[in-house]
Amino acid sequence: MRWGIAGYGDVVERRVLPALRALGEEPVRLWGRDARRAADVAARHGVPFADSDEEALLRGVDAVYVATPVVRHVPLAERVLAAGLPVLVEKPLAGGLATGARLGVDGGPCAGVAYYRRLAPAVRRLRDELLSRPPERVDVRFRCAFDPWPGHPMRWRTAPALSGGGVLADAGSHRLDLLHLLFGRADEVRARLGRRFPEGAERLAEVELRWASGPRARVRAEWSGAPAEDRFEVSGGGRVLTLDPLDSGLLRRHGFPGAGELSLPPAANPHQPLIADFVTAVATGRPPACPVTEAHLVDEVLAAAERSSASGGAPVRLPPTADGAPPPRTRAQAPSSADQARSQRGSGVSD
Repeated sequence: MRWGIAGYGDVVERRVLPALRALGEEPVRLWGRDARRAADVAARHGVPFADSDEEALLRGVDAVYVATPVVRHVPLAERVLAAGLPVLVEKPLAGGLATGARLGVDGGPCAGVAYYRRLAPAVRRLRDELLSRPPERVDVRFRCAFDPWPGHPMRWRTAPALSGGGVLADAGSHRLDLLHLLFGRADEVRARLGRRFPEGAERLAEVELRWASGPRARVRAEWSGAPAEDRFEVSGGGRVLTLDPLDSGLLRRHGFPGAGELSLPPAANPHQPLIADFVTAVATGRPPACPVTEAHLVDEVLAAAERSSASGGAPVRLPPTADGAPPPRTRAQAPSSADQARSQRGSGVSD
């Protein structure tokens, strides 16, 4: 397909454009508010057209990838879908801005969100291990250094009006999405958010999610200079499944027959299987790995976490769906053997 790219930041240069090239896709337009910067990025990656005119983004393209600051995700996606084009949007969909509730619910072109960890082989295996016996507890811990100075190009991520939140929206959103993938929609959220930047985004988030079916999850996400951490652990009934670090591909199994460690490495560029899956979804009419309607569940938790924190950590019940029932738990579509072969070619990008 011919692709338009909205945005010119780090994820576009390191992940999206290399993935498109490796898959034989054709990026033909790059849009951004700064015309000079858009032109520079386009020139570096061989994209023939660059512009600061939003109208130009949709000319002569078959699909659009939206990788702007979060505040522009939903408005741009709505415009793309209204033009009859499929759209793949960076995460979170809208974060705590809570603007994406209706996006994609009425059908239309394929619309997905870039929660690429759904396609990681170790995550898929973890999910398979949980099918026979639901877990009781989940412990999620993330920490990395992030402290951009005023004027830094990533400083916008500290302003919730642009980013949709702080560390919970930025890094925690991926982990919240995995919880939804594994257990469906949560029923209750408690949170404490703190150590905020002057612009308002939190550096520390401690969140508890509960499901009426039984599981409880504790999520701690932090931007600080302490040692980095990225752990996802599920336990119950004497069994423990651990991904540590989350993206290592190493799944430790305790309390299982044949317990031990499995090595299921992810793609070097995780956007490559994500985009391969999306291309197949467009071609076949099936849903992408993470449809926008499922990505919106993360936005619900982010907004609820802010409300809970503002009330001193009081529980917040998540709103019921239109029919009063949680959305069905759907398995992320497995790529075909051809998709898998394509997704592994030609990328050496690492996180």
